[in-house]
Amino acid sequence: MSQTTQADSNGAVFQVLDGIERLDDADVSDVPAAIKRASRRDGFVWVSLVNPDEDLVTEARERLGIHPVAAADVVSGRQQPKVQKFAEHLFVLLWQILPQDGSSDIDLGQTFLYIGEGWLLTVQRTDGEATDLHELVSESPVELRNSPMAAAYVIMAHIVDGYAKAAADVESDLEELEEQVFTDSTTEDHRRIYRVRKNIGRIDRAVSSIAAALRESTDHLDAMTVRNEHVVPYLHDLLDDAAGTAALINNQSRALDAILSSHENNVAARQNKDMRTISAFAALLALPTLIAGLYGMNFKNIPLVQWQYGWLAIGVAMVVVDIVIYVMFKRRNWL
Repeated sequence: MSQTTQADSNGAVFQVLDGIERLDDADVSDVPAAIKRASRRDGFVWVSLVNPDEDLVTEARERLGIHPVAAADVVSGRQQPKVQKFAEHLFVLLWQILPQDGSSDIDLGQTFLYIGEGWLLTVQRTDGEATDLHELVSESPVELRNSPMAAAYVIMAHIVDGYAKAAADVESDLEELEEQVFTDSTTEDHRRIYRVRKNIGRIDRAVSSIAAALRESTDHLDAMTVRNEHVVPYLHDLLDDAAGTAALINNQSRALDAILSSHENNVAARQNKDMRTISAFAALLALPTLIAGLYGMNFKNIPLVQWQYGWLAIGVAMVVVDIVIYVMFKRRNWL
């Protein structure tokens, strides 16, 4: 199936009927005519772009009648997740959690959805590997790929499910960190604590914003399901999933604050214990050093100096004094 060089490097154009059919020799300039052909068969056209340049974004905007304000978000860079209703289309922006091979850090990409009458435009911006949205939608049930709003739901549900999976991974990390923090025999990994905090922050920014935006835009979403009312329950379930994940992340953030506070207390306690131990050893060395210093001053009138076994008595006294001090510190758990 041949396409222009521009379409190959930046995305693809699909005609969606009962399933998904790739249009032959199609690029963005063919979209208006393709929309008319698809509408006669109760289908729609889906334009999928990955990391497009500004010229391609401009062409897609002009061909599909996208509002310049909505198109500017694709070009300008990272924007907050949001839902906006324009006269001719609905605009949804989500942050997508991207898989990281061999890393526990979470990386975020952006997915832009423009949903119109008889057409769907998706734009992915990512530094890593982009999700195969074509495969994702084609493997969904038929009733979830027969309209632009239904296909958009599949994509949004996949992204929101990614939040839930990331939150589940964070929950496992929190359980292990709690066990480390509250176990005396284990020294917790502070780097892991701050890595989990960073991941929670990224998930929270992604899911909380879109959960609030979807909740406030329920009417706009329902309006896009005219003649496809079967999608409405799926959309409402999506709202619940996003809100539930946002609440979970909020709870996890509070739990991590408690873990971090306990970690800081543990660090302070260990430092205090180390200082007590150092002080105890200093005391064990200080008194014998003082006694040895006094008898090393060569005064004739110091007790036991004139006795031939005086040095032995003084040595025994130093050992006894150190034993007494050691026992005293041991009872106070300084050693």
